[in-house]
Amino acid sequence: MWRKSHKKASVGKVVTGILVGGAVGATVGWLTTPASGEEIRRRFHGNTMSARERVKTAAGNIERKARDLAETVSNDNVETIRKPSAI
Repeated sequence: MWRKSHKKASVGKVVTGILVGGAVGATVGWLTTPASGEEIRRRFHGNTMSARERVKTAAGNIERKARDLAETVSNDNVETIRKPSAI
């Protein structure tokens, strides 16, 4: 049981690292790319809107997975309670 939760925590850390690293890399790229101020603002606005949509999608996916996990845990608990005790 511990290994599964440890694996999930490790995967979460990797995903978080990838997202943060991507955001930092994109920001550095925008700031170092030679372009006019107007062009940079236009790119930034477009990318911000795109990022908002990706975050909303990711949040929805996380919420769905959390509900599925909660349902699984609840069902497992009900099955455990229904099993006759060996004591």
